[in-house]
Amino acid sequence: MPEYKKTIFIKFILSYTVLSVVLIGIMGGYWYTQANEMMEDEIAKDNKNRLSSAKDYIEQTILKKYEDNLQNKALSIRFIQNNFNLNLLLTKSWEGNLSRIASFRQELEFYRIENEGLANVTVYFPANHYVVDASNFHMESDTSEDAEFIFKLNEVNSKEWLFRTLADGSKVMTYVIKLPYETPGVPTMGYFFMDVGVEYLQTAASRILSSSADQLYIFDSSGQELLHTGQYNETLSGLLQNTIHNKHSGEQIIQGTEGKAVLSYLESANSQQEWTYAMYRPMNSFVLSSEQLKNSLVISCGVVVLFGLLLSFFFSKQLYIPIKRLMMQIKGLHTSSAVTSLGNEYAFIGNTFHLMEEKIVNLETQAKKNHLKNLLLGVSLEIEAEQFIQPGYDYCTVYLRIPEEGSAGLKMHYEKMNRSFHSIFVPLNENEAAMIYCILPDEQDAEKRILAELQELQRSTESGSQFGAAMGSRVGHPEALADSYQMAKQASRYHFLYGKDSIVAYSSVQDMNTTPYLFQYDHFKNALQAGDQEAVAEFINHFLEVLQDGHIQIETAELAVLQLIMQLYQSVLELKLQHFLPHSNIFDELKKDTLIDTVEGIRRLCMQITEHLRYAGNHAHTDVIRTLKVYIADHLHEELSLQILSKEVSLAPAYISTLFSEGTKESFTEYVTRLRLEKAADLLRDQPRLSVSVIATQVGYRNPQYFHSKFKSRYGVTPVQYRNSQLATLDSLSLDKE
Repeated sequence: MPEYKKTIFIKFILSYTVLSVVLIGIMGGYWYTQANEMMEDEIAKDNKNRLSSAKDYIEQTILKKYEDNLQNKALSIRFIQNNFNLNLLLTKSWEGNLSRIASFRQELEFYRIENEGLANVTVYFPANHYVVDASNFHMESDTSEDAEFIFKLNEVNSKEWLFRTLADGSKVMTYVIKLPYETPGVPTMGYFFMDVGVEYLQTAASRILSSSADQLYIFDSSGQELLHTGQYNETLSGLLQNTIHNKHSGEQIIQGTEGKAVLSYLESANSQQEWTYAMYRPMNSFVLSSEQLKNSLVISCGVVVLFGLLLSFFFSKQLYIPIKRLMMQIKGLHTSSAVTSLGNEYAFIGNTFHLMEEKIVNLETQAKKNHLKNLLLGVSLEIEAEQFIQPGYDYCTVYLRIPEEGSAGLKMHYEKMNRSFHSIFVPLNENEAAMIYCILPDEQDAEKRILAELQELQRSTESGSQFGAAMGSRVGHPEALADSYQMAKQASRYHFLYGKDSIVAYSSVQDMNTTPYLFQYDHFKNALQAGDQEAVAEFINHFLEVLQDGHIQIETAELAVLQLIMQLYQSVLELKLQHFLPHSNIFDELKKDTLIDTVEGIRRLCMQITEHLRYAGNHAHTDVIRTLKVYIADHLHEELSLQILSKEVSLAPAYISTLFSEGTKESFTEYVTRLRLEKAADLLRDQPRLSVSVIATQVGYRNPQYFHSKFKSRYGVTPVQYRNSQLATLDSLSLDKE
């Protein structure tokens, strides 16, 4: 109930408040002392569990992950059955195997990248004294930064983690296995070891701590510190080592600079690595949830509140019960917070009746709005439309989209205008509205006047708060308003073509062209895959111009946009550039509210792809062309085509043709023809016993007449004439020597 002036309840409430504060203060002090004692006991019990969790996380989760990856991946098909490089290098020298070493080094680099936290992955081949790691190849093991460690590998226990400091001063945890992968009964032929950065382990260990003030230290069996979390504190490290050395208990409470703190450690016997885990935890970093304490506090406070309420009720019963009953009845009928406390209870009752009268008016207004909405949506509630719409008129509905200002603000501008027709503004929601125009049956130019009125309404709104409008067809009775509204909604779809702030009439979109425009999507796809920015931009400009100026229906335009996006998506897949695509549905991501925004988004993505192909694709083009040349040279006697080459390098035939022309300055056909004829000339000169038809077959020509024609076009003579001239030249040279 509200607080009132000139009532006895103020005295009762003040007395109750003072009494409650005193009682709660006494009980709170008692429970505060109890809470501190319980906190210290609970901390000591909790620390053991936290240290055990930290141990399991580091040894069984983080480090075990690397061990499992080595077993599951390094020993998998990828590293044994298919990795003939490693199997060969274990027994061979690096000389004559540089390409295999380069391939193997790249595989090590991929393995390091795939496993987050790995600082390096190294393989040492003791038979030939060379080292390959993820970054370098050392012909002599002496030149490796890990030379000192490599020379001691035969003394290191395999499949155990050890701590060491690298030449650059960074600290790592190293895990060593013998090659070939600890195979029983096989002598050691090499060593594989990986380095995990201590800094990465420190960061990972920090995530499991409950507070940034907590610090975790790990010591090896000799007492050397392996890693720590948080800022290093030499004093704290020494204190933890002293606690581990001198105390039999796992917990010790000390008085630190920031208050009390707990030092705890977990003995090395609990660790597979024989490490000792120690933790420093300030008391103020604990958040304890003692259900027993909570229950006691709740019960105690409840008893205090109940006692105060009983006292207040006892003293007020005789004086205030009658008026309270009346107030409770009013509150049951009206619970709005808009009723403010005035002078006394009687003012409250009068204000309540006034507010209820205002609510009745508001409900009537809202009911009218809801009935108009139902009329537009075609929902029949068995209510006569003439109660809300003037009879005897024709009607037209306008649908409005209000992105910024809101329907209430637009209605204010609309009501200030001088209007040619009687109309009703119907807010649908904050960003949508409708207007119902009542038109005399003999009005002939009503549509033009309504459109002009909407344009004037746009000009009257503030800059940046423009709205979009769509007008439906004219109907002859109120029950058909739902049809006019649906036509307006259909016309509003054309905001995608003409902009969010455009005004579209349904009558103007009925006669638009439904025939799809036949765009040359293959040209767009080829230009995109070739990295031709100018051709891609020209196609997109033409695409946008046709859709905006072609007077086509929205379904046709949306289909064209979908086809363009699908061509873009297919090109990206063929180029293996999926990382340029959005993670969500590509059509939903690229399709914006307007055609211009959608096309510009496609344009930006295309420019990124072509730019990538121009500046990042040169080396890739060289490798592809080199691969294609090797394949062509080895298969000159077979059928060769762009489709066959596309399967070898997994690229589109059109894209291969473009790359070939750019890289060799010859077309694919010219290049193959030149190689075949040059090889034929060599065979004619060096193999005089081979017939011309056999030579034609060996260079890929099944038709000897066609071979004769192509050969004469290049050399000016027939194959037989060419052979005779070459043999005559050789005979003359032999006679000169004699």
